[in-house]
Amino acid sequence: MTWSFPEPIGNQHVTEVPLSEVVLITRHLETRELHTYLSNVALRDLSDPNTPPPQAADASGRSAQTFMVEVICTKDGSTRRACARGRDIYAFTAPLVCEAVERILDGATAQSSGAQSPGAVFDSHAFLHALTPEHLEIEVRSD
Repeated sequence: MTWSFPEPIGNQHVTEVPLSEVVLITRHLETRELHTYLSNVALRDLSDPNTPPPQAADASGRSAQTFMVEVICTKDGSTRRACARGRDIYAFTAPLVCEAVERILDGATAQSSGAQSPGAVFDSHAFLHALTPEHLEIEVRSD
């Protein structure tokens, strides 16, 4: 199918894939229907053994590659969209993990035991906004 991402990505052919996010989302939210898609361009790059590794584009070592995740939720006829985007998904992982560890060590987590989704353990707004604007840009809108 075709997905209409916000600019500058625009329309992309996507394929539904069983991403790990499905498990996290269903542990945190009650949903009747859930689909996860990945762009066909990204799928081709991931499956092509000739795809070169990312190259540093600046002194920080981050590549010029960009990523975008868009979530669309519909409830009672209302639709909300959230879009998170950034540069170099692999370089984004370290700040994400460090923020989580810092919050755990500071005791800034919901009291729980066992495996939990990040959205159940952390204040999701505060967590994501701690990563902005240096590592992540977030946009939320209602249609």
